[in-house]
Amino acid sequence: MNRLILIWLSTLILASACLLAQTSTDKSKPGRLIHVEKQPAKVPEKPVEKPVEKPRDVTPPTIQILEPKEVAQRGIKIIPDVDLTVKTGSIKLRGIARDSSGVAIVKVNEREAQLKPVEGAYEFTAEVLLTFGVNTIEIVALDIYQNSAREAIKVQREVTIAREEVKLPEQTAFKGFQVWAAVIGISDYLSPDITDLRYADRDAEAFYDFLITPLDKGGRGVPKGNIRKLLNKDATKLNIQEAIFDFMKNAIEEDVAIIYFAGHGAPDPYRPTVPYLLAYDSDLSRPAATAVKMQEVQDAIRDYIKAKKIVVFADACHSAGVSTSAAFRGAGSSELINQFLEEIAKAGTSVLTFSASESKEFSQEAPHWGGGHGVFTYYLLEGLKGDADRDEDEIIRLGELVDYVGEKVRRDTKSLQHPTPSPTPWDRNLPMSIVVKAEK
Repeated sequence: MNRLILIWLSTLILASACLLAQTSTDKSKPGRLIHVEKQPAKVPEKPVEKPVEKPRDVTPPTIQILEPKEVAQRGIKIIPDVDLTVKTGSIKLRGIARDSSGVAIVKVNEREAQLKPVEGAYEFTAEVLLTFGVNTIEIVALDIYQNSAREAIKVQREVTIAREEVKLPEQTAFKGFQVWAAVIGISDYLSPDITDLRYADRDAEAFYDFLITPLDKGGRGVPKGNIRKLLNKDATKLNIQEAIFDFMKNAIEEDVAIIYFAGHGAPDPYRPTVPYLLAYDSDLSRPAATAVKMQEVQDAIRDYIKAKKIVVFADACHSAGVSTSAAFRGAGSSELINQFLEEIAKAGTSVLTFSASESKEFSQEAPHWGGGHGVFTYYLLEGLKGDADRDEDEIIRLGELVDYVGEKVRRDTKSLQHPTPSPTPWDRNLPMSIVVKAEK
């Protein structure tokens, strides 16, 4: 009996051991290996510190006048009376502009002044042209945030009256604008193929002298800095283009722009419908490269010269102008030039082109006109000096001048030459000069 019990226990133990071994084998079957990475501990993010914004500068710059000294001593706020009285045609304005954020620009009468950095500020300088009477000069300084400071001074330009002359008429007709001029005269040409003229340069010189002569002396009182004068060898193609495109850009809308040309005008020998003004260095075989295309004058008036009132005096059709090329001989040249002068006047608001002759005519010059002038310029100057004052109000206006020159030239040339104003709108009342009479 005991033996049976032992056998039963042994069998039971063996069966249990097999079952345990089977279970262990099943659990060790190959399967998919899964790799689990250990995640790093999450560090809490620090809050982003926003930069402290500086308050925007809202303080305008300060302006200090250093020159003229009289203004610097008195301050620069506008007052009922004038701050300064001068007899010159211009003054130099110099001062200091300061701002904690930096000065961006300084303008004097709407034009940028020259700036030079000086010890945390900027020194500005500007040459200011003056008309007769009271001139208001405005100074504007802006910082980088467009904060602006404005100051102004009043400068009176006096007219000196000589003892032997009568009192001048009121200057109100000449207030509010300046005159800018390009004066060009060519008698001596570099090319032997272009016949030299006798008095074209003398005409231009005389017109220039009239412009710079003080108003109370019978001239126009234009500062020399407002005029570009080109005579003979200085009247190259490049210099003429610089005068009408770059220099004349100085004129603003209220100003008067004058272009005076005395010399040869001629068409392209290969393209007869294209007219040119011949410069000192022009080559007749290459006019497109060496002469000033008359279309350029029209382009300058339309796109570059901002003055609303423009006058072009053109004495550009002289007889026997070119010696060698048949394409330049005869009346055909003058007809084309004069027709295009009329077209130039269409480029602006109030533009007059006053040419010395009409189509199929040439301009005359001779010693008996003022000792040597073109007849057109001679009577132009005589009219400006007082002879054209038909209504006797002591102011020569553009309409009076045109009528006077037209009549005088026709009479003196026995109707061989007819000065021709352009058939476009222009201001007949534009004041050109005043009459100065000596006391009896």
